[in-house]
Amino acid sequence: MPKFDRWIDRTNGLVITVHDTWATHITLASLEVTGESFRAKVHYRVQDHFGLDDTDVLNPLYREFRIFRLWFTLQRWNEYGYRPFITEMNATVEITGRRGE
Repeated sequence: MPKFDRWIDRTNGLVITVHDTWATHITLASLEVTGESFRAKVHYRVQDHFGLDDTDVLNPLYREFRIFRLWFTLQRWNEYGYRPFITEMNATVEITGRRGE
C-alpha cells in the first residue's frame, strides 16, 4: 500500500493528512494490444482515514507528544461517535510500451 513518509511529505502536509493508506483498489479499465505495442488505462482508488490508529499512538516518537495521545483519545471516545474523516484519491493513468520492455 502506498505510504507518504518521505522527507518532502513532512513539509508538504502529506505525512499528517494521509501518511499510510487503508485501502487500494486497482482496476484495468482498458487494454489495447497492437502488434508489439500496448496501451492500458489503469484506475487507482486509494482511501485513508484522517486520524490515528494503534500503530501511530504506540510509535515511540509520537507517544511523547501529548497532542497525539489527546487526538487518539478524542477520536475514539464513544460519546463522540467515532466517525473518521475519509480521504479518497482517484487517478486514471495511461501506460504505453512495447513487449519485452
